[in-house]
Amino acid sequence: MPLKPNKTIYFLIIICLLQLSTSVARLFTTEFQLMPDFIGFTYFLTSLVFLGLLVVLITDLITKARRTIKGRIINKEGNIIHVLRDDGKVKRYKINVPEVLEVLQADYRVEIESTNLSNILSRITVIE
Repeated sequence: MPLKPNKTIYFLIIICLLQLSTSVARLFTTEFQLMPDFIGFTYFLTSLVFLGLLVVLITDLITKARRTIKGRIINKEGNIIHVLRDDGKVKRYKINVPEVLEVLQADYRVEIESTNLSNILSRITVIE
């Protein structure tokens, strides 16, 4: 059951580009004689953070590398499922696709695929 990860990645890329452009514009248009140096440094740091996020998202979009996790659904609350992984850890996943959420039930064994770097869900497969 695909979860439309490209739609999520494109949305996050657009948000990241908008934030990066406003940070860079603010960095270059600020009158630094009237402001302390730490404010300019803060604009520079936010620009670097958004640039890093943009690189991670674009890398996930281009490479199509996926991470696979197997486990058992132990709880379902609204649009959040709790999965007990095979290594014994409990992981929480938010499912935004109603068609997929209706199929999933507690005690189902599932295989979850997510993007490699940003860990955005891309597919859930019911094994048993």
